[in-house]
Amino acid sequence: MLKRTVISIGLILILSFSNYTMSQGIREDLSEPVVNAFKTSDAELLEMNVEVRVELPKEYLTEDELKEIGQDFINKFNIVGKLQNKNNKYEITSENTPTYDMDLIKGDSQNKLIITGKDKNGNSLQINLLTFSDKYSSLKKTELIVNVISNELKQYDNIQKNIKDIFNNMEKDPEINTCIIGTFSGNIENNEKLKIVSNIMRKIDAKEIENYSEPDIISVSAYSPNIDNHIYTGNNKMNLNIAMRHNYTEDKTYIWIATPIISKGY
Repeated sequence: MLKRTVISIGLILILSFSNYTMSQGIREDLSEPVVNAFKTSDAELLEMNVEVRVELPKEYLTEDELKEIGQDFINKFNIVGKLQNKNNKYEITSENTPTYDMDLIKGDSQNKLIITGKDKNGNSLQINLLTFSDKYSSLKKTELIVNVISNELKQYDNIQKNIKDIFNNMEKDPEINTCIIGTFSGNIENNEKLKIVSNIMRKIDAKEIENYSEPDIISVSAYSPNIDNHIYTGNNKMNLNIAMRHNYTEDKTYIWIATPIISKGY
């Protein structure tokens, strides 16, 4: 059963990522239609994840530059608390005192700075700064990836506004992917899964582009004119990805609703 599920998930991911091109431009409204669509599903919210990716102007950063830019994004994303002192394992910190971590991972051709913490609204953040230099070619680049995770849909407006303000001020157009994950009790049969997905698509006037189905998994790709951004699958626009799968261990049926695509395994 586990082997079949792993193979199925792999096939879904292959179908999901093949022949895609990201459209340009930051959205005025990142995914409010999808937030409303999730409410239509009547699922219990597990988490909402907003992922931001952008290439920075600097081609390659030194360790000091990485830390400096990392601190800048700590401020921009309103991460609160004090830096956790990992050199002193016995440092006493009050349970009520928020902290954040900053880890530098060094490599031969790349360095990575990982910052984890919470913002002033209690949302969890992970900021990844990756700087790369290939000694065998002229390829050099620095990429920023930010994940903002919340367990409250009402936080979406604050997350959206902060992202728009940060990157509009930087005059950058990041790739933004939003995924909302929820659960239902028990095993929902595929015909019922399809009814739930169809209801969600009607809510935001979405038209199906592709679908994939296994005994315990369904995945539907669609396009809605009510969502501003899109990617391409072949010649077709797509900006909505819905998947449902039963978890036998938990005896829960999971649902993923994403725009433009579910970017992680399910």
